[in-house]
Amino acid sequence: MIIYRIGLIFLIIALEGCLSGNSENLLQPASGKPGDIFLVMDSAKWAGELGAEIKNTFQADVKGLPRKEPLFKLIYINPLKLNSVLKNAKNMIFVTSLESSSRETAELKRYFTKGSLEQINRDSTLFYKINKNVFAKGQEVIYLFGKTDKQLIRNIKQNGNRVINYLNSIERNRLIYSLYGGLEQKGINKRMLQEYNYWMRIPNGYNIAIWEDEFIWLRNPGVGYDKNLFITYKNYTDEKQLTTDSIIEWRNRITKKYIYEDPENPKSFVVTETLVPPFGKIISFNDKYTNKVKGLWKTNNLSMGGPFVSYVFVDQQLARLFYVEGFLYSPGKDQREFMRELETIIETFRTATEKRAAS
Repeated sequence: MIIYRIGLIFLIIALEGCLSGNSENLLQPASGKPGDIFLVMDSAKWAGELGAEIKNTFQADVKGLPRKEPLFKLIYINPLKLNSVLKNAKNMIFVTSLESSSRETAELKRYFTKGSLEQINRDSTLFYKINKNVFAKGQEVIYLFGKTDKQLIRNIKQNGNRVINYLNSIERNRLIYSLYGGLEQKGINKRMLQEYNYWMRIPNGYNIAIWEDEFIWLRNPGVGYDKNLFITYKNYTDEKQLTTDSIIEWRNRITKKYIYEDPENPKSFVVTETLVPPFGKIISFNDKYTNKVKGLWKTNNLSMGGPFVSYVFVDQQLARLFYVEGFLYSPGKDQREFMRELETIIETFRTATEKRAAS
């Protein structure tokens, strides 16, 4: 009897934990490829103007790649066919407007409370909501909505970049976990800090190709790809050094000197492609005025090529102009996610002062 009562107590505690605890613990892990979005919306709207705007926004071409690749891959799902397997996707977007009376729209409205539907009718500025772990653990679910199709289209055109930026940040955070969840090249980090007063987190797989005064080149070659990072710097003299033209001129001098297609052939080297001109965008990186430059590279004998991205900024305390680049060789492959990886690594860069302040 005592044993029975003890067992009953443990059973009650376990049940209470399941019911009152975090229900996320009961969810299956979300699945799917990076950059994939399962999009759930009325089929008629998907084929119409609203669907066209969704495609224009989320499938816009990624800038700086040698061939067309979309920001995200949209996988359309009819709301009447959404099952428990499909609901496990890492990224899901539900799209609806309230003006339709179709069965598919009625099914989509089930995901909104009565109060939410009333608010959508009242406030024309509301058009999206974000929920986490709705059907699976590690999942992002975004609801895009409006009173009418035209209202939602207008909001997406004007402010859809908010959703794009959010999804990109989510993919970046997932990538950070993937890159640094295992082994990390901490010996390289430490040596950078000791010898050059800067630091960057280097994932496992990247190894030193060249380590010289004021220049480091790291490579991660694999089947079908060759991922590369290099860091250099020089004395900062004036703000003209941060113009895109000045940066590309500097880049070409560095790559001609150090980056060979064939290490055995010093006559082979990397240059910047000019047929598709590189472009710069001013951003704030670690609270520093930074020119983020994207473009294409090639070898002088035209045998190889690919995309690159660089962050160029000034460290006032060290009086240095830093150049940090990621470039990729991956012929015939999709390159969006490789470049996202290189950008993610670059954004871990810190000067010695910044590293100490964060410690």
